[in-house]
Amino acid sequence: NIIGCHRNVAFDLFNIHHGRVLDASKRVFRYSKRRTTVCNAFHNHLVRGVCQSYMTKRVNDISIPSIELRADALVAVDRGDPYLDWAPRFSCLDELQVMDIGSSSIIEDSIRIGSWNLERGKEWQRAAEIIERENVEVLFLSEMDLGMSRSGQQHTAAELAARLGWHGLFAVEFVELELGNPWEIASPVESTNVAGLHGNAILSRYPLHKPWLHRFTQSDGSWWHRQFNEPRLGGRMAVGATLETSIGPVELLTTHLENNQGPIERADALRELFARRLTHLPSVFGGDLNTSTLNPRLHTDPFRERAELATANPDRFLNPCAYEPLFDLCHHHDFQWGDLQYNGGHTKTSRAWLSQGSARPH
Repeated sequence: NIIGCHRNVAFDLFNIHHGRVLDASKRVFRYSKRRTTVCNAFHNHLVRGVCQSYMTKRVNDISIPSIELRADALVAVDRGDPYLDWAPRFSCLDELQVMDIGSSSIIEDSIRIGSWNLERGKEWQRAAEIIERENVEVLFLSEMDLGMSRSGQQHTAAELAARLGWHGLFAVEFVELELGNPWEIASPVESTNVAGLHGNAILSRYPLHKPWLHRFTQSDGSWWHRQFNEPRLGGRMAVGATLETSIGPVELLTTHLENNQGPIERADALRELFARRLTHLPSVFGGDLNTSTLNPRLHTDPFRERAELATANPDRFLNPCAYEPLFDLCHHHDFQWGDLQYNGGHTKTSRAWLSQGSARPH
């Protein structure tokens, strides 16, 4: 799901899905002195239009909302209370956890970057084996649990970072007010979530500098109801930082876009994110962008609609560019893409993106 190269710093393209490496082939991108190329690959989506706040509180540990507060918030959902009456009570939504192991090494030659939706992160131990085997050095992670019954109450991003001995960033996307989706509720591991938090992370063998959290206001509160049978507090967001290389800093950005909105909202979210970019730096961007080409809110049965569309046009979901304006937006912001080549197996649609910037060699 990612990559790039900048002068003599090359980034290998990697996509990992459902516990196996789909593409571990080396991709080194050519560039000139005037142009820095950084690649990033996609496959999923998100949200609304104006940044709520650029203020981020960096913490060693995320604040855990009490069981009582989460129970009261669930009652408030059913009562129809305004979302903004409750969001400020959850300080975890404005925190960015920084996991620092104290090393100060920089990238001298090349680096491998991967992007993985780890689906709650409960298989983090198996994931660590794949990461080490394939020599991934920076990882963008989506859907990582903290204190959820379904994943053994673990802080899955922190556990994985500790197992690898890496630096890390973690931010809360949602406060889960129940045990998860209907399937998870039907087969709970425990009856209560210790923390009830769910978010995204960046893990890196190398130090992460100038970390930031960006919450998308268009999706904030978009799960404050029972329409999707999964009441939540919070919304989609992005996490970023810079990585020091021998020829200058490279910006990292990752996000998980909203699957219950449509192509226009997804493009709006990336427009908002790109406005946050340090555009003078080469950038590596990846994550779960949910480019489903559909807006589930416009369909009474989106799963059936998707199946019918796939039958009518099998290429629609493999090449969603014509249906997802975020691809044009990425071109407008000087991102370039190349197809990931999968080595068989069932996969989701992904794209590799290259962003261009100017770099100042040291």
